[in-house]
Amino acid sequence: MENFYAQWLVQEHHLLNDLLSVPQDRPDLHIPLINRALSHYAEYYKHKAQLAKRDIFRAFSAYWLTASERSFFWLGGLNPGIFFQSLPSDLTPDQREKLDQLRQKSVKRERELECRMRQVEEAMAVLMALAAAHGKVRNGEARGETTERVAEMMRAVLDEADGLRKHVVTRSIEILTSAQTVRFFAALAHRHLWFYRHGSRNNGSR
Repeated sequence: MENFYAQWLVQEHHLLNDLLSVPQDRPDLHIPLINRALSHYAEYYKHKAQLAKRDIFRAFSAYWLTASERSFFWLGGLNPGIFFQSLPSDLTPDQREKLDQLRQKSVKRERELECRMRQVEEAMAVLMALAAAHGKVRNGEARGETTERVAEMMRAVLDEADGLRKHVVTRSIEILTSAQTVRFFAALAHRHLWFYRHGSRNNGSR
């Protein structure tokens, strides 16, 4: 994942430059850039999903990110609130109302998924306790069984969290104009790269 992510960051930097340089009055140029941005982020989540199938615990840990990037992490990916913070300021009253409704629904869904994740953590503790009560801890059987059951629950939460992230972005760009969408993706990329650079300077690990 580290090698892919390093290349992905370079591509994001190039994408940002193109988003910032495209004329605002050229919708014919906006659409290809918007599709490129969507493909760029979809590729990241595709690779993360592949990792999650192999090792959900490492996928949740996001070991390839800097500490600064992880501070804006939520259930295996970017906090949906970052999308709303990246919206352009020149919204019409109708756009603002629709996006506010989307934000409210997103917050409600975030809370539901956070509750689900707490239940996963509680389930892990209960399963370990039950296994210990049946004397399976000594031979490692409990750990293996518990890990697999919890992993399946975590994958389900991750899939739904990623689904929420995708829905927020997709619905947002349906509401925005093409020029606004270009600025939205530019703000999102700029914000993410700032997180990355800030974390790199602080820990010197990149």
